[in-house]
Amino acid sequence: MDTLNIIVRKYLEINGIRVGHFADYIGCEQSRCSRWLSGEGKLRPIHIKKVHEFLDGKFLKSVDDIIKKEGSYYKGKY
Repeated sequence: MDTLNIIVRKYLEINGIRVGHFADYIGCEQSRCSRWLSGEGKLRPIHIKKVHEFLDGKFLKSVDDIIKKEGSYYKGKY
């Protein structure tokens, strides 16, 4: 059975997600995340909780959320 860091590493690779984006989401320094992903370090419990949220897709934004945040992105005619 794979450990959590291996599962996350595979998830990031398969979905084309940068380690920097993952690190930003869980609130961890990128260097610490990189060490953890390679099996060399540990994450704090709060980061582990955020890792599980990340794997559940809570980092994803819906189109409606993006439009609400960014406003209307198209001002011309079709």
